[in-house]
Amino acid sequence: MTSVRASNTVLAQQRTTTPKVERTIPDLSEKVPTDLKEIKVIFNEEMTGVDIGYCGVPVGDVRWENNTTHVILFNEHLSPSKTYRLIFGRNEGYQNMAGVVLEEYVLTFTTEGPDPATPTFVDTTPVHVTDIEKLDLSDKLLCRVSESPTEGFNFPYYLLIPQGINLNKPIYLLVEPNNTGVGSNFVSLDRNTKDSIETCSASSVARKLKIPLLMPVFPRPGGTLYTHALDRETLLIKDGDLKRIDLQLIVMIAHAQKLMCHNNVKVNEKVFMNGFSASGTFTNRFAILHPTVVRAVATGGINCIPTFPTDQWNGTTMRYPVGIADVKEIAGIDFDEAAYKKVSQYIYMGALDDNDTVPYRDAYDEVDAELVKSLIGAKMMPDRWDTSQSIYRALGIPVQFVTYENTGHETKREMHDDIAAFFEANIGDEIVEIVPHQYPSQE
Repeated sequence: MTSVRASNTVLAQQRTTTPKVERTIPDLSEKVPTDLKEIKVIFNEEMTGVDIGYCGVPVGDVRWENNTTHVILFNEHLSPSKTYRLIFGRNEGYQNMAGVVLEEYVLTFTTEGPDPATPTFVDTTPVHVTDIEKLDLSDKLLCRVSESPTEGFNFPYYLLIPQGINLNKPIYLLVEPNNTGVGSNFVSLDRNTKDSIETCSASSVARKLKIPLLMPVFPRPGGTLYTHALDRETLLIKDGDLKRIDLQLIVMIAHAQKLMCHNNVKVNEKVFMNGFSASGTFTNRFAILHPTVVRAVATGGINCIPTFPTDQWNGTTMRYPVGIADVKEIAGIDFDEAAYKKVSQYIYMGALDDNDTVPYRDAYDEVDAELVKSLIGAKMMPDRWDTSQSIYRALGIPVQFVTYENTGHETKREMHDDIAAFFEANIGDEIVEIVPHQYPSQE
């Protein structure tokens, strides 16, 4: 009986006490080596859930040990003389066994190195924009543009404007859809999107090319709805704020272009688009649905399965998102093949990438998943990747496909440079390929 009372007492304490981080291994108050393989975060009680924000940190995987120790593993070396940041509990995804949520916990650590430490994250206070208004472009600027349902977009968007934008000639707006995870907490979503636009690969491209970058704050409610990948269910939404976010993004683009023009920045009518993983899938599909909006697009980490701009292959009908057989029915879109073939495309995969979304029902319905496995390939590398490339070539789509050796589901600095070079090479009307960086293979 005593043990039952003790157990009840502990449970009662858990219900009223907020869980906390007790310590880390290694002790992060000291500088850590660049070849650090993992960090163990030890909680004061048993926990469940996964909820880590880590923009700019090469996190490869996370796992639990005995429900009290959370292990964060790195998939590549850390850079010397850098300060990194991990944020736990942003979306209320951690809780103890009594259901009490972990309060947001920020963990920073600095690597060894010869130079003064510089942060890998940016924490800019955004300028809130509610209308087409004058901006101070004398320095870099991050704008948060409020939603405007009357104009056609129900969510805000962020606009990163690098310092030194050319005011004498037209430039392109760069667009990257947000890939900020599942969650119903809009405050966390908004903050995650802000962090993402400051640290994503597109931000380095925008700064290098000195062009503005737009990122929408689209929610991903969860379940089988994968808005961040512009999946089938997303196009089928008939009402509510999430109805046709692809069209909402087009209105955001027009709004941002108008805002830039109001500030004496000449902007081209078409845009560059960039994305990786879910946002790469979004951009690949968006270019097919709306090719007249896009001049060039770079998409990576797309599970070796881009959407195919055809209604059938080998006599088999391919509905969206595998193909486009029913985009007229579900989205009212007539595929514009001539316009699509004028879009410059750079589609890339890491040779070691094994991040496959086909088995997950939020990415593909069962019927579409089976079609991918039987028609395109059950194995991502090299089967599905090779078949996808051959189909695009057979359809006469001018795409530069690139495989990065010794690379997993990640982007690296040299890949960012390649993307910037690709966009820079395709500022005109011609489709131009680049010479990509070559990483050494494992062999």
